[in-house]
Amino acid sequence: MHQDLRSIFNKAQLRITAPRIAVFEVLQESTTPLSIMQIVRASPALDKVGVYRTIKLFSELHIVTNIHTGWKQSYELAGPFRPHHHHLICDGCGGMTELHSKKVERVISEIAENYGFRPLQHHFEVRGLCLNCQ
Repeated sequence: MHQDLRSIFNKAQLRITAPRIAVFEVLQESTTPLSIMQIVRASPALDKVGVYRTIKLFSELHIVTNIHTGWKQSYELAGPFRPHHHHLICDGCGGMTELHSKKVERVISEIAENYGFRPLQHHFEVRGLCLNCQ
């Protein structure tokens, strides 16, 4: 069990149940954001309602990040479980590429500073066409 997960649940005075661990492990093993149905399919012991409830709780506890792709949503682990990153999303094939850029982070910080704004979190995505779909 990841120590940070245990700490988050202890702080929120919540139990770490088997379904919560199962959802966390599915997300931890994935290299891409997953939809609810992909999470259910990845762990036969999970049912759809349980996954929805767990993802809702994980979102409230900032354990996962919600990625909007059109009208669809997918989820991935947030910090401290994964390094902070953004996404390049292909509108052709739906593929997602993680974007790790110190330059993007500097620009976001500069913008916030220029507006006297203290960001608590942010997400940046670029939509377009990957090389295969161009």
